[in-house]
This record gives sequence, C-alpha cells and structure tokens, in this order.
Amino acid sequence: MRCLFVCADDFLWRLAADRGEARLAPVWIVEQPRLRARIHEHGGEALAGRLDDEAVYRRAFRSGTEPVLIAVDRARQARVIAAIRGVAPAAPLVVFADAAPADAEPVATLAPARVTAAILEPALERAVARARAARVREHFARADRVLIMMQDDPDPDAIASAWALRTLLGRTKSAATIGTFGAITRPENRAMTRILEIDVEQVKPRAVEEYDKIAMVDTQPAFFEERLAEVDLVIDHHPEDTPVRARLRDIRPAYGATSTILTEYLRAADVKIRERLATALLYGIKADTLHLERGATRADMDAFAFLHGHANHNALRRIERPDLPEAALDVLARGIAGRRLVEGVMFAHLGPVGYPELVAQFADLFLQVEGAEWSVVSGRIAAELHVSVRNVGYVRAAGDVVHEAFAALGSAGGHRSMAKAVVRVRDWRAAGLPAGEREVGDAIMTRFLAALRGGRG
Repeated sequence: MRCLFVCADDFLWRLAADRGEARLAPVWIVEQPRLRARIHEHGGEALAGRLDDEAVYRRAFRSGTEPVLIAVDRARQARVIAAIRGVAPAAPLVVFADAAPADAEPVATLAPARVTAAILEPALERAVARARAARVREHFARADRVLIMMQDDPDPDAIASAWALRTLLGRTKSAATIGTFGAITRPENRAMTRILEIDVEQVKPRAVEEYDKIAMVDTQPAFFEERLAEVDLVIDHHPEDTPVRARLRDIRPAYGATSTILTEYLRAADVKIRERLATALLYGIKADTLHLERGATRADMDAFAFLHGHANHNALRRIERPDLPEAALDVLARGIAGRRLVEGVMFAHLGPVGYPELVAQFADLFLQVEGAEWSVVSGRIAAELHVSVRNVGYVRAAGDVVHEAFAALGSAGGHRSMAKAVVRVRDWRAAGLPAGEREVGDAIMTRFLAALRGGRG
C-alpha cells in the first residue's frame, strides 16, 4: 500500500525503514535534499521540500487517497495538515502526537507511547532474551554430558520446556538427557511424548553426579525430596519457595508457562522452531494457562500466537484426547458422590488415586460447578496426600491460601488461580491428623476454610 510519511528529519525513516513490512510502500517527505539522497541510496522513495508547501504534495500523491503519517513539531502541525488538505482533501491523516492541534481539522493521532510499546519495548525485550540465551549456551558449551531435569511427574509445560532447552543448546538426546526422578503418569502427557517422539528418561538420584552440567526447567531444587547441590541453570515460572541455588536462573512467576520463556529464548537466538517442538510448546502453554484463560500474560499470548502458526494441530488433538483409563471413572464417581459445596468452595476427596495429575484434572472439572468460586480436590497417591486448588481468578490468591493452610505439613504454594500441596502421610499423622479417608477430607476442608476466612478477615 502506497503511503506518505512526512517528517522534517530522518526520525520516521530510522523508525520504520527496517521493519520489513511488505504491505507498506512509503514515500518519505523530508526537508533536506541530502536526506532525500540518503534514502534513495538505501532503496527508498523520497521527496524533499517545505513540509507546509502544497508543491511537494502535488508531486507525492497519485490518487489523492493515500494515507499520510505526519511527524512534525506541534507548532507546524496545523500548517502541514492544511497544505496536505489543499492537494488531497480525502487523504486519511494520522498525526504522530498525543493529540492533534486544536486549530486543525479532526485527525487520527498515534501516541508516541504506543510506538514505544509496539516497537521499542519488544526490541529491548528481545535483546535481553538474546543475551540470556547466549549466556546459557556459553555456560553449557564445554560440557560433555548435560542433564535437563523436570519434576517427578512432568507435565506438558515441563516436557516442552526441556525439549526446547535441549534445542537451544544444539544437543542431541545422547548429549543432553531429558530426565525425571519419577515417571510420566497422566495419559495426555504420555501421549505427548509418544506422538511427538520426545525421549524422557527416568533418572536415579545417584546418577546425577555422572553429568557435567545440570539444568532444571519448570521446577526448582527445593521442590525435590532428594538433596541437590547447586545446579547450573533454573528456568521456571513458579514462585521461589526458598532461594534458588543455581549459577544461572530465570524465574518469572508472572508468566503463565515456562514454555513461554523458552519460546522467547529460541526466537531471540534465531533458532528454527520445527513443527513438533512448536506443537509441544503450544501445548505446554495451553495446559498451564487453561487455553490462555488462567494466569496468561501478554508474553504468553505472543508466544501462543507465534507457535499456533507453526504447530501440527492434528497431533495436538490426538494428544489432548487420549484414552481415559476406566479406573479414572471410578475415582471421579467417588469424588462426585462425596462432594461438598461450602461457602463457595467445592471440596472433593478422591481417596486412593493412581497418579497425581488426576487430582489436578478433577480440580479443573469441579470449578465448573454452579456456585463454586474455588475447587479443592484431594487424593492419596501412594504415601502422599495431594491437594489441588483452583479458583475463578478474582478472589484471594490460591497460592497464599494453600501455603497458609498446608505449608506447616509439607510443600505448598502456587499462583493466583491455581495451587497445590503435597504432604507425606507420615507427616500428616505425626501432626495428629486423622488418617481415614472421610476424616482426611474433613481435615483438609477445615484447614482450607480457616486459611481462607483468615485472609478475608
């Protein structure tokens, strides 16, 4: 689209000439012939003349309806607009200013702050991400064997982030192991690794010493029962429970997903994100932000939009709809039968559960119940009690309530609209709390409501 950019100096030219926007074909209207010649040397079309003289615009316009962007000092804005209107009364005008001059006809304005937000801020953020990516690559460059650790039962965000980090480092699966101390249990996550061909290894704690460098994604050293020395890198979006022991760290609790952080790294480092990796990262963001409806930031949305055009959506549908074990329906039936809605909180204790992600999955489900602003779903997985909490987002932060209710018993915390607690059964009993399934549900409800009421007061 042919358009006119009117500016006395080279401000607009420097701002827009390298944007690579193929849809625009600007004609630069400047005052100095030397600047016009310089623009011509760089392949641009330019005219020089007095900006408040109709003569230069008679040469510039072809149809008289080309849009015009005006960036001149406020004292001359009205005269420049009048000169343009004398030649092209119907041309759309945009003035680069917070407001158009009072004595000029009504025109659209483009506030400098909007340009800063649209161009300068992303450029600075990309520069920061590029520097971070370079430090990470340099730190791991000489290591023969790298271990990229995830939580014990890694979720899509962790799996995608680990794969993205290995890609950023330019390593093969033999040179950078994606590992977990536990196992992948949730059907969607197993389908993800199978369909996208992601290699995840179960690592023994004693084997950690065999690696030259250790990175952690979507988790932190304090989240593990196993004692870990200082690691080399932590990239995570969860709040710090205790100070992170890492030589390099990038922890952003405001972000909805760690996959967003790794997407920024890859894009800033100009690493090609292939279809399978794009699919994994897109699913990681979708899973942790509940399709951008929970805790998503502008950064998450930008990463989501970029990845959406590169992902395999047929593969994504196969991942999101895996076979559901029949036993999971029995667990759900127990939760439905024992549910209790108290003060806007839907409680459900599931009893014995095969894998922890099922607790989180049903916490999402129970939040859909009419009248529920919170859902608190608990279950017993082997020798641990897992409590998953969700809320509608405009009430008290879930992480704060869960921490107050359960931190004295085990690990507890999370974000504004989602949180979890994990308590070993032996610690639960040591605190004098009942062990029967019905009594466990009652105790969880009592502790949670007490913490919630305390915050309200």
